[in-house]
Amino acid sequence: MIYTFATKDNEAEIRRLLAENDLHHEDITLPMLTHFLLGSDGPRLVGVVGLEIKSHSALLRSLAVDSKFRNRGIATNLIRRIEDHAKSLKIETLYLLTVTAEQFFNKHGFQSAHRESAPADIQETSEFQSLCPASAVCMIKQIGN
Repeated sequence: MIYTFATKDNEAEIRRLLAENDLHHEDITLPMLTHFLLGSDGPRLVGVVGLEIKSHSALLRSLAVDSKFRNRGIATNLIRRIEDHAKSLKIETLYLLTVTAEQFFNKHGFQSAHRESAPADIQETSEFQSLCPASAVCMIKQIGN
């Protein structure tokens, strides 16, 4: 498995993988792709995770693994590597919204939080405003000092 950051050339592949996993991709912009980490098996994109950076916080989003490649630790590797990337950018706190993966993220140190506890700039993202339903669980993880 090779892990690299996305470029504009990966946009269509990323959107395809997210759509196949029923994840939102409508609001992803080319500048955002700078902080999207890809996992590839040869030429095939099999995993993705991204950060939407807001000051000293970031919204972790778009974690997806191709169904044929699940249960191989790819999602765990993507999370670990994107957290390292966030730390290198001096991000202190990661937020996310999930409808289906609360247990997975709990195992990786994220804790449930009230949606309203997220900073205003995180709450103003498309994920918080319109893409994720009110029933989505908000989770938080402190990664900075």
